[in-house]
Amino acid sequence: MKLLTLNTYSWVQTADPSLFAPLVADILENQYDAIALQEVNQLSSGPVINNPEGYLPTQNEIPIKSDNFAYFLVKALAEKGLFYHWSWVPCHQGYFRFDEGVAILSKAPIQSVDQVQLSIVNDFESIHTRRALVLETEAAAFVSVHLSWWKEEEENPFLREWASVEAAVKKLRGIKPIYVMGDVNNPADVHNEGYDLITSAGWQDAYAVAATRIGTATVPPAIDGWEGNEVPLRIDYIFSDQPQAVETYEVKFDGKKLPIVSDHYGVAVTYA
Repeated sequence: MKLLTLNTYSWVQTADPSLFAPLVADILENQYDAIALQEVNQLSSGPVINNPEGYLPTQNEIPIKSDNFAYFLVKALAEKGLFYHWSWVPCHQGYFRFDEGVAILSKAPIQSVDQVQLSIVNDFESIHTRRALVLETEAAAFVSVHLSWWKEEEENPFLREWASVEAAVKKLRGIKPIYVMGDVNNPADVHNEGYDLITSAGWQDAYAVAATRIGTATVPPAIDGWEGNEVPLRIDYIFSDQPQAVETYEVKFDGKKLPIVSDHYGVAVTYA
């Protein structure tokens, strides 16, 4: 099983699709079984695409627009002969001009998709609205998430969001492997309560058990949401609900082996 997750930050810095050519090339080379994407943007004012190929919707309120990043990626791969089934969940308005959401691409046919409300806030114009996408195939279930920061407050948004993720997949536990993938906004260190909460609940961090690790941090210092941060952080993850052998964990698109395509780097994991 080969998986990839990436917070794409799509179209925010540039509308030039050539920026994402390294991402397309990497997917073509590695043929990932599933790809989780976050900050998957489309212009709110863009033209609607009816019945995009391979797309299975979770809702009808916000249709796919012509520049939806997941749609762009699926088309670019299809042009090279690689077909993916896919779904997208709109989460909130981004940068005052985008419908921003999360997506999953799957090589295997999709059995079901579900949009999961994670946050108490449920207002599309609020960046505090968080939703997840749960996608099932015959072999596994995949969840794409973009979670909030841990806050030392009575109403800690991260606690509610993670509890909602766990509730959404509870019925699948023990039936098929579950992979939670995405931007968790909680660094992996011994002092981080959010990361500790997830791993202490039995979710296996692929990095922690990988036989081979290539890279660690998934964001450079001082990106949007982490202004003032001075060190690289590991805040993007692939978690499994059960112990599994991991052959490789590799940070992608960090400007080393592959060019940077986003303000986050990608994480690719190969399970044995």
